[in-house]
Amino acid sequence: MFDFIYWLLSYVVPFLAVLTVIVFIHEMGHYLVARWNGVAIDAFSIGFGKELIGRTDRHGTRWKISAIPLGGYVRFTGDMNAASVPDPEALAKVDPALAPKLFANKNVWQRIAVVVAGPLANVILTFVILYALLLGYGRFVTTPVVAEVAMNSVAEEAGILPGDTLLSVDGYAVRGFEDFDRLIATSPARPVTIEFERAGDRQVVTVVPDANEVKDRFGNRQRVGDVGAYPFVLPPQVGSVIEGSPAEAAGIEAGDILVSVDGQRVGDFQGFQRLVVGKPDQPVTLELERAGQLKTVQLIPEATEVETRAGETEVIGRVGIGSGQPDAIDRTVYRPGPVEALGMTVEEIRFIIQRTAAFLGDFFVGRGDVEQLGGPVKVAKVSGEVATLGIVALINLTALLSLNIGIFNLLPVPMLDGGHLLYYLVEAVRGRPLSMRVQEMGFRFGFALVLALMVFTLFNDTLFAYFGILR
Repeated sequence: MFDFIYWLLSYVVPFLAVLTVIVFIHEMGHYLVARWNGVAIDAFSIGFGKELIGRTDRHGTRWKISAIPLGGYVRFTGDMNAASVPDPEALAKVDPALAPKLFANKNVWQRIAVVVAGPLANVILTFVILYALLLGYGRFVTTPVVAEVAMNSVAEEAGILPGDTLLSVDGYAVRGFEDFDRLIATSPARPVTIEFERAGDRQVVTVVPDANEVKDRFGNRQRVGDVGAYPFVLPPQVGSVIEGSPAEAAGIEAGDILVSVDGQRVGDFQGFQRLVVGKPDQPVTLELERAGQLKTVQLIPEATEVETRAGETEVIGRVGIGSGQPDAIDRTVYRPGPVEALGMTVEEIRFIIQRTAAFLGDFFVGRGDVEQLGGPVKVAKVSGEVATLGIVALINLTALLSLNIGIFNLLPVPMLDGGHLLYYLVEAVRGRPLSMRVQEMGFRFGFALVLALMVFTLFNDTLFAYFGILR
């Protein structure tokens, strides 16, 4: 019983709170523009199914909360269903006095405005949240200067050196190293253009970040890009030990401090890597410090074949340990003025849209990872996890989801806003609407497609997030 209450409060409540805000804003966009254009509206509902509570306003619109809290809709007079599919029979029988107020009888540009208003409201919500957070809290930044370049990394082969100042990635300004990390992380195996400055000289390189699998603080697997450039020197500390690795067999534990390799002192984790990778299948003596006591272990780095950027095969040694956390980093709060914050917020929204489009595009070229796709279950899980980080993090998640829902709704799929928009744009070009038969066929196809996507994401959520199959 207590487990159920914990699950309800930790995951379901934050998820429903976020979803309700996003849906309300989206539908309010449709409602307001429809009302401004004199459209008769039967219902404004948060949720689907049976009405739980509601009231009717003086315009005859029924405002209600329904039993299934996974969306919402505005239903115009004369619609067949919540997807705003017109009902020919209802339209034929409508009171002639009401006919001018029917959505179907409005001119095509009015209908386009009503359809676009929903996704646009989501974009506005995202803008308001991000702008307010930027003005209210600013942004923590680390000086965007490269302190370390990993051996055999993308950055090393591109000629990036310690001391280089990072300026931009794909045209997005780098104000702190956090910006650089995020821009690279969201481009696994996709070409990116990096601009940096060295001794007053600006240089530009194009690289393809490695696609690495990492786990976030909640244990969720993520596929992120990495070029091997860091804003700090990693301390010579063991952060993790891979199961079944030579390090585990030698008794190395997380938290151990690496002191020397075959008598050579280790100053940082990258230095340790450089000493080990060149000794595949060769005995190595490591000196460690654990709880203030020195300990010596022997192991043989496992010979591992890796492919270089030139397409050649190279054998390196790996012992199976990950780095520890970096030492304290000098971070400052960057507080933009109101005007600069406007530009930064627009840039942030552009970044999210561009990276979302790139993420979806990966599936068409075979780079996509289906585990990264999520439906209601995954969103609920993420909402609960983010809620543990505080209200600001949850508000930030609301902004991100609002923008993504707005983008998704603009896809040219009948049943979605983008499908309606496609119909109306065709009508604007042709000078007359598509036949009801063609529209109905499109709506059926769109319904099947959306339903299939919902089933797939629900199955995907269950398969990967809860049972761990195929990991």
